Amino acid sequence: MRAAALSLALLLVLSAVAGAVPALGADAPNASASDSLEPVSASPPLQVSPPNETGEASPINVLGIPPNAATRSSLKTEYVELGSGLAFGSRTAEGRLETTAVVERIESAGTADRRQQYLLQEVSTIEQRVITLRTRQQQAVAAYGRDELTPRRLLYELAVIDAEARELQQRRDRLQGLADSTPGFSISSSRFGNIELELNTLAGPVRGHAASVLNGEAESTRFFVQSGDDSVELAVIRDGTYVREVYRGPLRVGNGESFTLGDAVNATEQAYPTITALRLRDDVVGNPESDSTRVTIEHERGRLVAFVDSGSERVFKEYQYRPIDRVRTTSATSAIKDGLELTAHRTYPGGPVRLQLNSTENDEPVDAQLTVGPAGGRSSVVGRTGGDGSLWTLTPSGTYQVTAIDGSSVVVLSVEPTSTPFVYGEVNESAPQDGMGTMTPSG
Repeated sequence: MRAAALSLALLLVLSAVAGAVPALGADAPNASASDSLEPVSASPPLQVSPPNETGEASPINVLGIPPNAATRSSLKTEYVELGSGLAFGSRTAEGRLETTAVVERIESAGTADRRQQYLLQEVSTIEQRVITLRTRQQQAVAAYGRDELTPRRLLYELAVIDAEARELQQRRDRLQGLADSTPGFSISSSRFGNIELELNTLAGPVRGHAASVLNGEAESTRFFVQSGDDSVELAVIRDGTYVREVYRGPLRVGNGESFTLGDAVNATEQAYPTITALRLRDDVVGNPESDSTRVTIEHERGRLVAFVDSGSERVFKEYQYRPIDRVRTTSATSAIKDGLELTAHRTYPGGPVRLQLNSTENDEPVDAQLTVGPAGGRSSVVGRTGGDGSLWTLTPSGTYQVTAIDGSSVVVLSVEPTSTPFVYGEVNESAPQDGMGTMTPSG
C-alpha cells in the first residue's frame, strides 16, 4: 500500500478546488458548474501493469446495487420535452438569481457586524439545503422503487437536485470569498470543505447529462436506472464515453474516528485493484472533521471518482468515466441466420455492450438497425451499426434479445449479461471485504 506516502505527499484541500481535470465528457449543463465539482489531479505518472498472463483484461470493479438489494431497474431513451425543459430552466434560473441576491445583501450590509451575521446565516442556510436535498433524493428513489415514479420523472428529480447542488456550490465559493475578505472575521475552512464534499455527493455526471437532454441541449439518450434502499445507479454512453454514477446510502454511516486521507486511499485501492494497478495520477480531497473523503484516480482506461465514508471506511459513491475505445470485453455470444452473424461482446447490467453485425458470406460488416428488449417483450430501437457493423449500447438487467434487420434478413440473439464485478461482492456490499464473491472479467 502506498497510502502512508500519499498522506504525506498529497495536499489537504479544504475549500473549493483550484483547478480541474480535463473531463472525459461534459459533466453539467454549463462548464463552470462542472468545474467546481471536478477534482484536481497533480500527482506524477505511475507505472502501469500489463494484462494478466492469459492476455485478458482484468475487470474494472464498480460500485453497484447487489441483486438482492435492487428494487427496480429500467433502461429508457429520454427525449427533449418542452414542459420539463421549461420547468427545469425556470428552477435553475431562480437558483442563480437567489445567489446574486444573497451576495448583494452581504456586500451592501451597513456594518461589519451585520455583514458577519449575514455570512453566518447564509452558510447555515446552505447546510440546511444540503439536508433537504438529501431527503428529497431518498424520497424520489424510494418512490421510483415502488413504481410510483417513471424513470423519466426520477431522472428529472435527480437532475433538479444536481442543478441545485451545483448552484449551491457556486454560492459556497462566493461566500467563502466574502468571508475571507472580511477584516477580523473568518469561517472555518473545514466547514466550507465539508459543504463542498456533501454537495459533490448530491451531483453527478449522469444526472447532469439528463438535465442537458431535458433542456434540449443534448440529443436523446438511453439511460440505465436502478434503485435500491437509499441507493441509485445511473449509466449512460455520451460522446464516446461510458459514464457511471452510483450512490449507496447503506454504506454511509459517518462519524468515523481517526480516519485519515491515507485510510481513504487504502480503502479505494482495496475496492478497485485493477484501477490501482493502471493508475496514472491521483488526488485526495478531505479533512479530519469530514464524514467523507473524495479520492480521484485517473488510469489507463478512464477515471474514477470515489467517495469514502469515514464510519464504514467504504466507498459509498462513485463516478466512473470509461472511453468506449478503452473498454475491454472478454465474453461474447453470437447467432447466425439469413446470412447474418450478430455478436454481443457482453458486460454486466448497466455496463456497455458492443454489438457487431457481419455477413456470413464474406465476413464484411453490415450496416443495419438494431433493437433491444426483454425476451418475448417489447423491443426498442437502439441505433444502426454503421459502416463498421458495430454499435455500443447499455446492457439491460436480465436476459435480453437483440434483433438485426437487413432487408429481408433477420437475426435474433438472446444475451445473458455477465456478473457485475462489484467492489464488495454480489451478496451484500455492507459485509466485510473478505466475503467478496468471484468476479467475472467484464469491463
